[in-house]
Amino acid sequence: MRKYVVFFKDEQSKVYAKDSLTTQTMKEMRKLGFRKFHVVVEADNEKEALRKVVEFNSGYLDSLKDLSGSAVICAVILILMAIYYLLTT
Repeated sequence: MRKYVVFFKDEQSKVYAKDSLTTQTMKEMRKLGFRKFHVVVEADNEKEALRKVVEFNSGYLDSLKDLSGSAVICAVILILMAIYYLLTT
């Protein structure tokens, strides 16, 4: 399996094998407005690398959604406790 680096910009993405990626290519991608995905992906080919990035990102966003839902519940409970405290004192 090879390691791949993924660059993305809006709805576009470009995949490069890590061993063939040069600093010049990275600078060029940044100049074009692409950002490097923060994880290097191990895959058999470029399509699989992109699929793994999408799976990773989906899992990350699901975890973030769960965390933010929990934070909202905690905030609501804290506000209700503060209101109760203020009304009873």
